Amino acid sequence: MEAKAKKRSLPIKKSIPKPKKDIRDVFGSPVFILAGEHSGDLLGGDLLRELKSKSPGTHFFGIGGEEMIEQGLESLESLENLSVVGFAEIIKKYSFLKKLFDSLVAEILSRECQFVILIDYPGFNLRLAKELQKHDIQVLFYVSPQIWAWKFKRIFHIRENINLMLTLFQFEEDLYREYGVNAYFVGHPLPHRIQESLKNESPLPKTIDKSNEIIIGLLPGSRKQEIHNLMQILLDAAVIIDKHFAEKTKPQKVHFLIPNINSHQEAFIKQKIEAILKKHPNLSIDYIFQASSQVMEISDVLILASGTATLEGVYWEKPMVVLYKVSLFTYFLGSLLLKTANIGLVNILAGKEICRELLQSECKPKFVAAEAISIVENKKYRKKITDEVLLVKERELSVLDGAKRAANKILEYVKLIHSN
Repeated sequence: MEAKAKKRSLPIKKSIPKPKKDIRDVFGSPVFILAGEHSGDLLGGDLLRELKSKSPGTHFFGIGGEEMIEQGLESLESLENLSVVGFAEIIKKYSFLKKLFDSLVAEILSRECQFVILIDYPGFNLRLAKELQKHDIQVLFYVSPQIWAWKFKRIFHIRENINLMLTLFQFEEDLYREYGVNAYFVGHPLPHRIQESLKNESPLPKTIDKSNEIIIGLLPGSRKQEIHNLMQILLDAAVIIDKHFAEKTKPQKVHFLIPNINSHQEAFIKQKIEAILKKHPNLSIDYIFQASSQVMEISDVLILASGTATLEGVYWEKPMVVLYKVSLFTYFLGSLLLKTANIGLVNILAGKEICRELLQSECKPKFVAAEAISIVENKKYRKKITDEVLLVKERELSVLDGAKRAANKILEYVKLIHSN
């Protein structure tokens, strides 16, 4: 009887189906991913595309913008609600951000995530990493906080709470490894992203005449505060520049191009352009949505907000005028904390100011216009800038597909964790 009972037990066990692991899911559970700014959304979109191609069974949820949502992200909150600039603005949104923080932690735990991917946005994401480490969740961080510029002590926080740090620049990996952080240089995805974006960008106006016009790109940034702080300055500078070249012995036509990637600010930008054209109807200005790369490529000079856009300018080897304007409170605190002599990424990577920075009180139309005019008229000065920009490009943008390298390193790490 005992022998028969044993024989009956075998088919009974086999008849109970076991949950099958989705072989297409390398991570083994939903993955939370968060980007708090438009620049992070661009990086996140590229990263998600690569991760989905190698782990199509994985569900990604969290917070991102249009680029990440297009790649299948289940976004729990509008990116616009996280995109703030400066200390004063963060203080105003503290209550909202605190509630969001708590709700995200609860959501991550309820979905039993094993891995989270945090993209830039260090003020929020580093705090989130610390909280998630209490629950033994693997935290992967893409895009190093700029500890070399300010708040260097964050490196000790990162060492304790970040399991894998992926850096965009080689010097960052070297710095982290010196302090015992598990860091890898994956390169900046910008070169690949630019080539991809060119395929889908809106066409430039056919009225542009590169051979007979001075082309100047006006880029107010991607974040709401940047756009609102800089848009009028750019337009007023355009009026001064246009007047200067129109009144020369041999008048020259200047064509201004304003690209935009923030659809939520499109109405504001168009309103500003319409207002300036009412006062100066002869001003040649074209607004184009989703055409930043083409604008940069065709422009003789770029006047732009400090940030990732200056790195795109490096890719196109363009002379730039870098603008930065925030609230007085934010600027004051930043000046106390900033450890670098420069604020524009192009200049930080160069180790010196190779493109003129106009900050706060200097960020005025007359100064912006004067620098742009100097670049156009002084060939020797223009060549000096472009030669320095080219050196930065060759040193920092040599990796052609940073997103693919980042995805491969993440998946390699995930497989290592699962094997242990």
